[in-house]
Amino acid sequence: MKVVFFGVGAVCSVIARVLYELNIKTSNNNLEFLFIVRDIKKSKDFFFKNKEILENSNFLELNNFEDIFKNPKDYEKYLKKSTIFINSSIPLYNIDIMKLALEFKTNYADLASDIYNDKVISSLQFEQQTLNKEFEDNNLLALINLGISPGITNFLIGERLYSLSNLPYKTKVKKIEINLLEEIQSKQLVFSWSPNVAIEEISYPPLYFKKNSLKKLEPFSKSKTYKFPYFKNFVELYPVFQEELISLKQSFDDVADIKMFVGGNEIELMKNLYQLNLLSNKYCYGYKDSQISINSIIKDVIPKMKSPQTIEEYIKNKIIKYAEFSAVADIEMEISYPQNSKKIKSTESIGISFNKYTNLIKTHYSGSTYVSYPTGIGAGILIFYSLLNKKQSKLKGVLVSEKLPWLLGAVTNDIIKRELTSYKINLINSIK
Repeated sequence: MKVVFFGVGAVCSVIARVLYELNIKTSNNNLEFLFIVRDIKKSKDFFFKNKEILENSNFLELNNFEDIFKNPKDYEKYLKKSTIFINSSIPLYNIDIMKLALEFKTNYADLASDIYNDKVISSLQFEQQTLNKEFEDNNLLALINLGISPGITNFLIGERLYSLSNLPYKTKVKKIEINLLEEIQSKQLVFSWSPNVAIEEISYPPLYFKKNSLKKLEPFSKSKTYKFPYFKNFVELYPVFQEELISLKQSFDDVADIKMFVGGNEIELMKNLYQLNLLSNKYCYGYKDSQISINSIIKDVIPKMKSPQTIEEYIKNKIIKYAEFSAVADIEMEISYPQNSKKIKSTESIGISFNKYTNLIKTHYSGSTYVSYPTGIGAGILIFYSLLNKKQSKLKGVLVSEKLPWLLGAVTNDIIKRELTSYKINLINSIK
């Protein structure tokens, strides 16, 4: 199996390690990696605890990814006979890498979509889905929006609805609410994700579905108090717009209400910046360059993500004391019993929690953030088992994660959940 990554970062290094470990455990086939990067030295820093990965890897350094997209034949010796291309860079490159995958008859995966534009909002379609027919015609698989959320959250929701479809009574899902927790206790300001990406997501007016209509809110204008399993405190959550909302509405159109919330330390910081008008896109008139906005200044001066080595040192020196990521979907349903026409309302909570972050220092994953670790674990597991079961499950075309349970079947679904727990990710399943 040959895996090609476009871009290397904290999530990419985790995915590569997971694929390496699952390959040894499950199939023990030959596995090699190719990393297409802008700076080889900086990229190798992400594998400072993974010599085995570097021994099975090649690196291709390019100043500009555009050249490989425009002149694919020039890179045939690197890309031929690949199993999958993974975009672990930015969503801007999704379509270009997908077209490259079609050129070389290769499967594809990515971690996120560009959804903050009018075209996606009006169509409620991801840009990658425009190439669905081409991937289907070539019997190729394209997994989009992988990770922990979106990704595993969608998979677990899909798996639960798949199970409900096999029950002897009728179950109608009325509402899905996804709740995210991003909590870190640290003496230093440490971002788990790119601050620029976080600012863009938080600044965008939250969208949600109510009675099948798309609604909009002002950022941080509403909130709710929520109690996450495994987390000791109640958390204030705020509506947010992410890929899950579009994806779930596509897959389960009969669900009338779909909403998403997020909370935790990082979100509280973003809320404070927003309410102080420091995320404004208005120009700062009177400065030498009047085209500079407050938002651009904040993005420029806010601390960037730390290197894996720095993260490891922060944990060793107890600068980072605790961190937790949780994603819980509350599924409100109505159960109908045909024998007596009785209807019962019920709410089930499913999801994940990762709260063993500081223990990563003892593993090959040391240096990951508390978000990049579960994101990479989730993406790696879904990619590996989708490829492993591609032939018998007839996986092809552009697929979102909640569709996988129907295609993979109960046995593989159970294996995927067991793999998550083997990586210290707690599964949540309860009835409220």
